[in-house]
Amino acid sequence: MNAPVPPPQPAASVESTICARVGKARHDLNNTIGHVLGFAEMLLEEAQEPGQEKLRGDLELIYQTGKKLVTQISEALDANRVAASRSDFREFHRVVHEQARQIIAAAERVSKTSRKLKDDVFRSDLGRIAAAARKAMEITPGLLTISADETSTAPAPITPRPRAVADWLPARPAMPRVTPTNAGGTILVVDDLEENRELLNRRLSRLGYAVHLVDHGEAALQFVAAHPVDLILLDILMPGVDGIEVLGRLKSNPVTQHIPVVMLSSSDQIDTVVRCIQLGADDFLPKPFNAVLLLARIESSLSKKRLRDQEKAFLQQIQAEQEISERLLLNILPKLIAERLKRGEKVIADSFPEVTVLFSDFVGFTNLAATITAAELVGRLNEIFSAFDQLCDEHGLEKIKMIGDAYMVVGGLPVPRDDHAAAVARLALAMQAELARFSATLATPLHMRIGIHTGPVVAGVIGTKKFAYDLWGDTVNLASRMESHAPTGGILVTAATRKLLRGQFIFHPGSVMRVKGKGRVLTYLLLNAVKPVRSAR
Repeated sequence: MNAPVPPPQPAASVESTICARVGKARHDLNNTIGHVLGFAEMLLEEAQEPGQEKLRGDLELIYQTGKKLVTQISEALDANRVAASRSDFREFHRVVHEQARQIIAAAERVSKTSRKLKDDVFRSDLGRIAAAARKAMEITPGLLTISADETSTAPAPITPRPRAVADWLPARPAMPRVTPTNAGGTILVVDDLEENRELLNRRLSRLGYAVHLVDHGEAALQFVAAHPVDLILLDILMPGVDGIEVLGRLKSNPVTQHIPVVMLSSSDQIDTVVRCIQLGADDFLPKPFNAVLLLARIESSLSKKRLRDQEKAFLQQIQAEQEISERLLLNILPKLIAERLKRGEKVIADSFPEVTVLFSDFVGFTNLAATITAAELVGRLNEIFSAFDQLCDEHGLEKIKMIGDAYMVVGGLPVPRDDHAAAVARLALAMQAELARFSATLATPLHMRIGIHTGPVVAGVIGTKKFAYDLWGDTVNLASRMESHAPTGGILVTAATRKLLRGQFIFHPGSVMRVKGKGRVLTYLLLNAVKPVRSAR
């Protein structure tokens, strides 16, 4: 009983199947002939050395035969030309076998001639060439299985029978040695074929690059995650995670998206090239690749990478310098004032109807300074004033300046606040507690006077090269007078300040003092808060 005849496939399905099979054969053949060309090219470079003249003829024959095969593959295996008939594939099959046998024979002749060189690598490369040619002969029989009813009967161009090698082998000068213009950089080669990795490793290592090899996409992603890479040469067609998926994952990761990627593939389909470029590939190089073109693509991509790295380093340096400038600016100006300067304000001057100003000064510090070294003096001032600076931050107050061993603080500007007097009073008590802690470590204890007054001031920035934020007005002068009239270890405040602090702090009964330039002034000694203030340390 006859087997049932399968229904005919739609024309579009047949065409798609043929394109896929022909495309696969073209890919495999290009890979194998690429190995022939690559190893032959390197052997030709080595054969430029004196004493190896006898090797060049057959090596040149291998190289030119390989180039001829590349042309034959491109012409005969155009996957889109589905109208090719079985006879075309048979003719192509015969051509490949004939020229592959010529390559094998030439490789064997060179191997015999080169035995006296005792160069294992040289002979190993000849073996790789012969193996690649045999692999090409194994691929073409698969094309003959495309049955006549799978193909169109439309006539197709007949591939001419190749002439003898001697007829088309042109005279050619010695192979040029390719030298990079700016050698250096780490290149990761990702290809599932060992011969491709070996070719690229040898070629790139000779040119001065550091080369790392992996044989599949997942290994490439793991390597890049753990090691710095300047360029990736990435094969498209690989089992498992293919090159397109690797490219997409690299370019979607902010850490790796700036690494240049050059795609390697024997595929010549424009849609594949476009897809890779859309995903972020920097370039595309078809296999078998030309050594000069390969170097040009690598150097172009590495040059872009170097420029990006320089730009990134430059931007990081600018950012670091900006941060330093910002810190320096904030050391001398309130943040709000610094931001106004950066926005381009030329003149900054503001009036504040009510703020509280504090002055402090050490008692007998001049005498102490005469008994210790300059380093000790600066060190002690730095330690205590740094503590005072931290207390100002904790209480939300603005340090205005230091003059010698004097310290000036204001509450209520540049950002107004209703509790400015209370915040300054708490700071004064905290400064006393901090000085007591600090003095306990000294052979000679330090003492301090503090004066506080509340009233209106004008505040602004002066200077063009060295900025200073300062206060002006009678309020500043009277606060300074309170400090100079305060008893050792005491905090002297005016009636204006005490009025704002009533009920929150404890005061010594008031007394009237004669103040230069002000006449009689009612003053009070601030003793403590209703809830005692302790040092934050």
